[in-house]
Amino acid sequence: MLLYGLINELESTHDSSLLSFFFCQATDTSINNATAVLRGLIYLLVDRRPSLISHVQKKYDTSGNPLFRDVNAWVALSNIFIDILEDPSLPPTRLVIDALDECIEGLDLLLKLVVQTSSVYLGVKWIVSSRNWPSIEKDLDTAAQKVGLSLELNEESVSVAVTTYIRSK
Repeated sequence: MLLYGLINELESTHDSSLLSFFFCQATDTSINNATAVLRGLIYLLVDRRPSLISHVQKKYDTSGNPLFRDVNAWVALSNIFIDILEDPSLPPTRLVIDALDECIEGLDLLLKLVVQTSSVYLGVKWIVSSRNWPSIEKDLDTAAQKVGLSLELNEESVSVAVTTYIRSK
């Protein structure tokens, strides 16, 4: 709910930034792995900025659809993703992933990508949510620039926000 509200807020601002997001769900094998996350983020980036399709098209023309679904899909998609982030026409970009802890396969690869790209591409900002698992916190702690928010430590503020939301509905 929190990230859904944040995404709505980011979409309602009329700045020139680009927004892409993905919601992980552990019980659905089509959206509980790092490859699916990357595929989803790329899809929305290209959908919202069609000129970025050229980065996908290059790989597709060479290898076809299996490249995006086979055992090498993570490598192919991460290369496309980096190409997109390096595109000079890319505006400031916000990437949102909800429920990192529900990414069952390839979480370590995804966390490594988040940390690496957050320090290299200054126009790209990541917003991620997760249960406070020590392994995830440890990996994200290596990011150069980060801000953490613990809902447990901010219980009163969260409670007020939830109550306000419920009343408005």
